[in-house]
Amino acid sequence: MSIDGGETTMRNGLSGVRRIIFSASVTALVMWVLLYAPTPYVVYEPGIAVPIEPMISLASGQPADKGQLLLTAVKLTEPNFWHVLKASVDGDKDVYSKDEVFGSYTKQQYSERLTVIMEGSQNDALEAAYRYLNVPYERKIEAIVVSDVLTIAGKPAGRLRAGDRLIGLRGGPAFTDVKTAAEAVMKALREQANTKDGTVMVTAQRGGEQLDIELKADLVDNVTSKETPQQFAELLGVKGFTELRSIKAENRLQELHISTDEIGGPSAGLVFALGAVNLLTEGDLTGGVKIAATGTITPEGKVGVIGGIMQKVVSTDQNGAELFLVPKGNEADAKSKARKMGTSMEIVGVESLEEAMDAIASFLKRR
Repeated sequence: MSIDGGETTMRNGLSGVRRIIFSASVTALVMWVLLYAPTPYVVYEPGIAVPIEPMISLASGQPADKGQLLLTAVKLTEPNFWHVLKASVDGDKDVYSKDEVFGSYTKQQYSERLTVIMEGSQNDALEAAYRYLNVPYERKIEAIVVSDVLTIAGKPAGRLRAGDRLIGLRGGPAFTDVKTAAEAVMKALREQANTKDGTVMVTAQRGGEQLDIELKADLVDNVTSKETPQQFAELLGVKGFTELRSIKAENRLQELHISTDEIGGPSAGLVFALGAVNLLTEGDLTGGVKIAATGTITPEGKVGVIGGIMQKVVSTDQNGAELFLVPKGNEADAKSKARKMGTSMEIVGVESLEEAMDAIASFLKRR
C-alpha cells in the first residue's frame, strides 16, 4: 500500500508540474502577443504643438513678435496589442488599420510621401501670404513630383512611386509643369497611334536613378477622365502630382524661407501662411498670446480640412494656446472635443486666410 500511495503521489506531483508549466507557457504566450507581436493597427494620439517662429525666416532679418503661432501635428505610433486595447478606450486616441493609413505604402514610403506634400504645402503658404498682402513675387516650378499612386489589389498600378520626379519625354525638353507635361505626352501618344511602335517613353527620376516609363498609344482609349492632366496621371498609374515651386518676392528683403525637420503632410499650410503675414507686416499679429492654427491652404488662400483634429485640440490646449483656428469642416468635431475637455481655449472655424486674419483680430479685440 505504501508503494502504491507513493506512485499516486508522484503522478499527482507530475500532473501539478505539467499544469504549472502549461499555465506558465500560456501566460508567456499571451504576454508575448500583447507586448511584442506585430499588429495591423496604428494609433493617432496627441503630438506636438510648437512655435513656428524658428521654422520661418525673413531675408530682412525682422524678428518674430512676442507671441507665438503654434504648429500642431498628430503623433502616429505602431502599437503592440496592449497599446491598441488601451487606445481603444482612450478618448484622446484613435485606432486605425494600417491599410487605412498607409494604403499600399510601407511606413518609409508613406513618410516620404508626406515630406513631398509638406514641401508643396509650404510653397502654397508663402504664395497665399504674398497674394493676401499684394506682395509682387516670382513663381517658378522646380520639379513635378508624384504625390500618390493608383493601386490594384493593394499593389501600385504602374512603376512610379510617391516621391519620383518627372523629367520629360525621352530625348525631348524637360517638363515645366503638369499641364504642359500632360499636353505634350497626350500629343505624342496621338502621333504614335498609327505607327508600328506605338509607344512613348517618359523619363522619371528616383533618387539618383533614371527610370523610363513606356506608354502604349492604344491605352489612351481606356482612361476614364476627360481632363488631359488626369488622363496623363491615369496612364502613368498615378493619383496626383505635386509641383515643387520656388516662390521669391521681387524685393529680396521680403523673401521668406521655411525649414522643417521631421514634420510631414499638408496641415501646416494655414499656420505657415499666418507666420509669413506676421513677418511681412508691422506690429504683433498674435497680440502677445499663443495662437494655434491647422489646415491645408491653396495659393489662393482657401483653407481645407485635415485629419486628427481631436488629438490636435488636446495638444494645443496642453501647450497653452488661447485661440485655435481650424478648418470650417473640422470645427464641429473640434468644439465637441473642447467641450468634453472643459477647456477655455477658443476654437474658430475658417475657410480662408482672410477669415483667419479676421478671427485673430476679433479675438484680440474681445480679450
